[in-house]
Amino acid sequence: MKINIQEYASKKLRSEMKLRDVTTAQICKLLKDTFDISLNNQSFNNKMSRANFSATFFFQCMYVLEVRNIAFDIDSIDIVK
Repeated sequence: MKINIQEYASKKLRSEMKLRDVTTAQICKLLKDTFDISLNNQSFNNKMSRANFSATFFFQCMYVLEVRNIAFDIDSIDIVK
């Protein structure tokens, strides 16, 4: 199944959270403690549902989740022009 490229980062982030059993509240706290990014659960979920957040935010999330390697499944991404 292919997904839209705009949704890929959001789904990737959610899957990394699930693998590490990290809740939305926990990642919000980690982002606050590490990068002084203030988000509540709803604002984080809004970012995920819009799926148009910055690459910087994506990597900040990966950092606080302690993701060491990020594998991209390029074959599952659909490019919509």
